[in-house]
Amino acid sequence: MTAALIPEGFRKLDVSDDFVGLIGPLWFKVEGEKLRVGLPLEPRHGNPMGWAHGGLLVTVADMVMGVGSGHATGIRWPHPTVSLSTEFVRGARLGQWLEGSARIARRTLNFCFCSCDLVCGGEIVLVASGVFKVPDVDKIPEAMRATALAKWE
Repeated sequence: MTAALIPEGFRKLDVSDDFVGLIGPLWFKVEGEKLRVGLPLEPRHGNPMGWAHGGLLVTVADMVMGVGSGHATGIRWPHPTVSLSTEFVRGARLGQWLEGSARIARRTLNFCFCSCDLVCGGEIVLVASGVFKVPDVDKIPEAMRATALAKWE
């Protein structure tokens, strides 16, 4: 069932974050300047009422904006969350595809100011905004720098 929920053209997002690995994998698709990130909602993502757990939705929104910041800066390396604000709009049904794309409102040398809507079943389920730290390329380990600066495909 899970594979059937993943839209065509999405690829597995490789992240080294063990916590995110517990909920994932996350999936992504590049569309020009836009990076779509999603997750098929499985029973393990649910709360006792049969909806996606709120903590999962917040985690996905955080990843959508963090990874979206990386897409905007061209640095495939963690962009740590400085601040994050979320509002739940409606429940997200298990057995559906959950997706979001970061909107970069402003980028400075050190920060990305973002927002996103998470959509499930054609409806907005969560709105979020956040600030993400742009990593210092010189502090990325030499052995990983080429991969971190590789183009999103």
